[in-house]
Amino acid sequence: MIEALPFSYRYKDSSHVSEKTIEYIKNDSDLEESLYDLAWAFHSLGQAIPQTTENYWSGHYFPYSESFDEFQISFILCVQGLYKQSMTSLRSVLETGLLSIYYNLDDEGHRTVQGWLQSDDNKEYDTPDGQKIWKIISKHSNIIKYQKKHNIKDEILNLGYLHNYVHSKGWVYSNEFGLCKSNTLEFQEKGFKLWWQSAQKVIKIILILHLLKYPLGIIQYDYSNKFGIDVPSFGGIQSFQVERIKKVLGKSVTETIVNIALEDKNVTDFIKEIKKMPDISEEELKKQNTTIKRIIKKNNAANK
Repeated sequence: MIEALPFSYRYKDSSHVSEKTIEYIKNDSDLEESLYDLAWAFHSLGQAIPQTTENYWSGHYFPYSESFDEFQISFILCVQGLYKQSMTSLRSVLETGLLSIYYNLDDEGHRTVQGWLQSDDNKEYDTPDGQKIWKIISKHSNIIKYQKKHNIKDEILNLGYLHNYVHSKGWVYSNEFGLCKSNTLEFQEKGFKLWWQSAQKVIKIILILHLLKYPLGIIQYDYSNKFGIDVPSFGGIQSFQVERIKKVLGKSVTETIVNIALEDKNVTDFIKEIKKMPDISEEELKKQNTTIKRIIKKNNAANK
């Protein structure tokens, strides 16, 4: 009986649309590479958020992880031809990404996030609107410096159109997506391109704001010389990952953030202390490798 439901949007069509979308991406090497870089840059950004004994498992990391999860879902929806829903999901990517800065602005995220994290019914813990978020985060000294050179406030405001997809503001923001298409799932190049253009803007904003809050993340340093493969979660990102993030941000934005980071006393003091540390010994490095191999072997045996 389920096959006889009066629906023109059919789940069995999603596989066909997905195949068409993936084929479209793979046929454009520049697009495929850019998507790869964007997704991995966003993923690597999580390392810039410090994990301390005080905030570990506190939930301070949750807004970022939710934002990244939402980006994955947004992509999957787009691949299946659910363009309106993918744009709605992009709005959640942006909002939760901004919340990651909002709640952690003064490094008190392990406390300030709790009411919201626990879905407390008290209105005090409702998700703050965009104006309230900007009012708070715009007071951060590094964001003030950046705003003087690049108007990130306007970049955020210009993404306000994502809100229209939530409320289906007419034909353009409906499931029709402003396209001449049938009322079923099908691949539409214009639909994918609009999602892709929006996704790049959203992720770039999240990258910028996090690197202004956690500027150590833009500094390239080979931490493996000091820690081997067991680098603590103090907010440093591996050099090859920073390179990818810089590629996504572009030269002008990268230069501004790097300059701000080099003026940040916390960053410069930390790098000085790291450089004073002795390099990891060959013996300790061998121990780490042996431990990792043992864990991998144990996991492989457990999965058989």
